[in-house]
Amino acid sequence: MIVDSSALATDFHETADAVVVGSGAGGAPMAFALASAGMKVYLIEEGKQYDISGFKRNSWKVMRDMYRDSGTVLTLGVPSIPLPLGNALGGTTIINSGTCFRTPENVLSQWKKQSGLTGLEYSRLIPHFETVEKMLGISDATEETVGANNILFAEGAKKLGLHPKPLPRNAPGCKGAGLCVFGCPNGAKQSMEKSFIPAASQKGAAVITSARVEKILIENKKAKSVSGSFRDGNKNKRGIFRIDAPVIILSCGAIYTPYLLLKNKLANSSGQAGKNLHIHPAAKVVGLFKDKINSWSGIPQGYYVDDYAHEGIMFEGFFLPPTFLSFALPAFGMDLKKYMAGYCKMAGFGIMVTDTSRGKVTVGIDNAPMVFYSVNRADTEKIKKGIEIASRVYFAAGAEKILVPLLGFDEITSPEELKILHEAEIKPSQLELSAFHPMGTCRMGDNPKQSVVNSYLETHDVKGLYIADASVFPSSLGVNPQVTIMALSLWCAENIIKK
Repeated sequence: MIVDSSALATDFHETADAVVVGSGAGGAPMAFALASAGMKVYLIEEGKQYDISGFKRNSWKVMRDMYRDSGTVLTLGVPSIPLPLGNALGGTTIINSGTCFRTPENVLSQWKKQSGLTGLEYSRLIPHFETVEKMLGISDATEETVGANNILFAEGAKKLGLHPKPLPRNAPGCKGAGLCVFGCPNGAKQSMEKSFIPAASQKGAAVITSARVEKILIENKKAKSVSGSFRDGNKNKRGIFRIDAPVIILSCGAIYTPYLLLKNKLANSSGQAGKNLHIHPAAKVVGLFKDKINSWSGIPQGYYVDDYAHEGIMFEGFFLPPTFLSFALPAFGMDLKKYMAGYCKMAGFGIMVTDTSRGKVTVGIDNAPMVFYSVNRADTEKIKKGIEIASRVYFAAGAEKILVPLLGFDEITSPEELKILHEAEIKPSQLELSAFHPMGTCRMGDNPKQSVVNSYLETHDVKGLYIADASVFPSSLGVNPQVTIMALSLWCAENIIKK
């Protein structure tokens, strides 16, 4: 049963076996697994349930309604980086690109070596990966839907001896509408509100939307209940609720989970809650070509190149509707008008780095989360190298000009100019970046003095309080994180059920 809080009494007090806070990649699989085991489960979501078809491909309306703070979340640091987060039933999965990678096996080995993580082996996660892949219908993007934008980059990459591959995606029946990050208009993308959430509801989980959890109550160092407020259409408080449960799972993401812990002064004897923020900082390169490409037609993120993954550099496709792409180009006024007049001849690809930079989440003076993050020198060099490589790929593919997100190197007109870029010392303040994968702020580990949760994602300090989202990652992941989050959530649920 999925119910908006407006249909409930203004004061609501229930008991359950478990309450899950957040309905994204962590919360939805958790609710499904626990409900499937016969537990009485409440899944609480702050955002509303939306029917994407009602948006009629209006990207601005999606941004306003389904992104947290209308897509204006930023990191504070050098440079300041947009960090869009979902705020709807399904969490960020409803507005992400649909890309689905398993956790790299070498990353899990690294986590085990650095953080202990008893029992958490790649082989133990395989059944959970398979459950996720089956539930979401994950398969490689097809030639019919990837579009000319991705194919063009792939052709250039092959000329340089690189090995482009179609991205694995959770969109069976994809029609290549090109609006993945604004909610799939055709209903093909199996984000949580299309997959795990209805499955959890069928198993008996009660799903409540427009409900914001504000307090976590504990008794004798054990989880006891959560409480909060119902929200109306303007997100104003309209009533209060409380749900008593001996098992509480926080799946609010790497920004709001630590924020909730810090606000409640819980599970932070290590001092690590809110620390160690990684975000996969990303840059984009836009190629200008002589002939029409119509890059908006097809999957924006359809191909990837991982030849430099061992260096922490990943290349994945990207493209945006004209109103949003215009904000991302390094130009203003008549120069911007000139570029946008050639929108149909543009192609775009992204660079994502496995960051060693670390930020933090704190509670601000206005009682809202504040996110601090600055890019270090090592990551700046990785981003610079990624921009150089992507630019060479586009020149190999026939680009006449390249637009890059580097102050002082906005437009590159020949491969020879890349030599100047290669030799230049780039400062973090010259970078124009974005990021989509916050993680690491409640990291897992076997040492309670250095981590927030153990190998089974239970907090060291509070029994029955678990965290199932990207905040538990001990380091930057290196690939899009949603499948890792889901698999770890199912791993956590398996151990809760055993208990």
